[in-house]
Amino acid sequence: MYFLKKFFCLVGNYLPPKINCFFYKLSGVNFNFSKVWIGNKCYLDNNFPENITIRDNVCISSGVTIFCHFDPSKGIKNHAINKYKKKVVLEEGVFVGPKSIIMPGVILRKNTFVRAGSVITKSTNPNTIVYGNPQREEIHISTKLISKINKLNEENLI
Repeated sequence: MYFLKKFFCLVGNYLPPKINCFFYKLSGVNFNFSKVWIGNKCYLDNNFPENITIRDNVCISSGVTIFCHFDPSKGIKNHAINKYKKKVVLEEGVFVGPKSIIMPGVILRKNTFVRAGSVITKSTNPNTIVYGNPQREEIHISTKLISKINKLNEENLI
């Protein structure tokens, strides 16, 4: 079953949106199929896809990479490098910009906006915009502004 799940995730990494979601779901990624968008050419960790949780109303742009584990090569000798696996959680209302990388153990809290090309190595605060490598928090977004943006989005004005 492990290799089948790994295969489904690997196939999902190369398929267009909505078809890729079907394969990610089969591989064990936790999300609501109808409330998540995963763009083209994303790479979701195919060794431990069950460690990825994506809540409702999340948009993952094209080329995003999500890692859940680190397993150094056994060829490296005389180095104390630990291997590990950790969960990654994208809470409600998260947007991840194109070509961003999310590292193991990260929780993107509610309404976090990740700008394009960012490398996210630590958990974020709710209602923030983060960017860069290394990751920096740019701005805290007020709940009032979030409500206004969501209302505009529902009316398809943006």
